[in-house]
Amino acid sequence: MVDPTVAGCSVEQVKYFVNRLAETGIPVVTPPGGLACHLDAMKFLPHVPQHQYPAGALSAALYIVSGIRSMERGTVSTDRDKEGKEVMADVELTRIAIPRRVYSISHIEYAIDRINWLSKHRNLVKGLKFVYEPPVLRFFGGRLEPIGDWGRNLAEAFKKEIGNN
Repeated sequence: MVDPTVAGCSVEQVKYFVNRLAETGIPVVTPPGGLACHLDAMKFLPHVPQHQYPAGALSAALYIVSGIRSMERGTVSTDRDKEGKEVMADVELTRIAIPRRVYSISHIEYAIDRINWLSKHRNLVKGLKFVYEPPVLRFFGGRLEPIGDWGRNLAEAFKKEIGNN
């Protein structure tokens, strides 16, 4: 990590990624950080109520249309209060990490393409609900499922327009 060409590689990629998404109108957190691009899920999916976990839904939708793994950083990542009530997070973010010296610009361009496709089809994405929720670390051990059949509908729309690639 003392070599600037190693330490700076992912920082520049994240900056490029965030700035390119912002140019296309995708709601991202700015200024760009050094490890990841964060999509603002509440702005990306304004029709999904926060109690239906928009950041988790966006992460699932992104995986369906791209194979890109991302992480929810929002209400799912918080535990319930002592009375068992949901604690809404201040933000709902979908975090796309950029591992150092793993991704090329073509990988990032692929992600930009799929995120823009998903943005145009955002109304197909609905919320999630817990089907199993441990008392602590629910983001790690819990299980969610889609509310309705939106995952299948999104995949079918993608296959129809893009194919099975």
